[in-house]
Amino acid sequence: MVEVKILNGSRSIGGNCVRIEDKDRVLIFDQGIRFDLMTKYYSSFIMPQSLTELRDIGIIPKPEWYEDVVSVYITHMHLDHLGVLSNIPKELTVYLPSISIYSYLEEKWSMSPTWTSLIPRKYYVEIEELNPLEADKNNVIAVPVSHSAYPSFALLYFGTDENILYTGDFRTESFLDKDEFFKLNKAQDLMSYLENNRDIKVDTLIIEGTNFGTTRLPISPSEAMSIAERLTSTSKSIIVTTHSLDLEYILAFLKIAAKYGLNCYIATTQITKLLETVPELPISPAIIEEHVTYPSHYFEKVSIDQVEPKALIFVSYRGVVDFLKDISSIQPNLSDFAAIISEPEPQVEEAYEYGVIANWFLKMGIQSYRIRVSGHYYPYQLRKILENIRPTRILPIHTLYPERLKSYLG
Repeated sequence: MVEVKILNGSRSIGGNCVRIEDKDRVLIFDQGIRFDLMTKYYSSFIMPQSLTELRDIGIIPKPEWYEDVVSVYITHMHLDHLGVLSNIPKELTVYLPSISIYSYLEEKWSMSPTWTSLIPRKYYVEIEELNPLEADKNNVIAVPVSHSAYPSFALLYFGTDENILYTGDFRTESFLDKDEFFKLNKAQDLMSYLENNRDIKVDTLIIEGTNFGTTRLPISPSEAMSIAERLTSTSKSIIVTTHSLDLEYILAFLKIAAKYGLNCYIATTQITKLLETVPELPISPAIIEEHVTYPSHYFEKVSIDQVEPKALIFVSYRGVVDFLKDISSIQPNLSDFAAIISEPEPQVEEAYEYGVIANWFLKMGIQSYRIRVSGHYYPYQLRKILENIRPTRILPIHTLYPERLKSYLG
């Protein structure tokens, strides 16, 4: 009775769209943007003109994919999964990982002079928040996972004659320990949940395979933070660039700042708003008012000329060059600074050249280091994952090499 249709993402990284049909219940899991096609047809000077144009190219889902759908579930708010909510052609409910985080992103997109102004939902689309480990009216349970966007979920659907687990994007090791992860997400992670509930039978596993075919060295969060701690302990001040949703990564650096007694600052509005969702931080940062255009009532405000030595400063990718120019006018000699540039996922969303950022750091006399910790599991970890899930059937998604993923299964 249950039928699973992977409408997008079976041979692309991003653009996931899974349709589940079960009698008169039809659900969609993710409805992401196909950035591989977006970059093929558009650039900084060639922009989409309409939703119709994006549909025709195949960048966003077609209207007929929503036929009879009652609910759409979004695993996390990277645009290759969240997609363009205004593309939804009918009244239905969209379940989001966090309404508060979506709301400030929606405000940013609605004021954008670019195509991202198309993203916010139409007035007839209702939104609800996913509640971890609670079965909803559609028999869907959202289970927290570690990823480079907070919050992120896997989705477990208990169907009429089949149970389906859709992992979304996930990694097997978090930047947080299990207790910290539980406290932040108010629930245990996917692997722990399945270990503690061995009676749950997974008939169909829809699993991402982003890192199949990659030549990137598999650096774990703990290894990355060991390197970051080494750099932090030998530099007077550190500039950290990060994606605005990568909360685990940000919290890991806040712990380092607390350990080494660093003065902590935020120079981006989005990270300020993200940290306001966390009830207890390892250290309370101050916000640099010239770069945070938002009246936060949670954090102390300081001017850029009040930034003290022994500092750890969070800056966005898009704002880092302007920040460097401003800080250099206050402190002409920046040789005591070092920079850690984390490559975000998905990188294409940032539409930014990281070599350019590195060149600006070099020009300012700042040694920079690029670090990438994937938000996705690595191929060598797949067998252990499957031992825990024990699925009957496997459908790869979010990968360029589905055959390679299947070959790992023996």
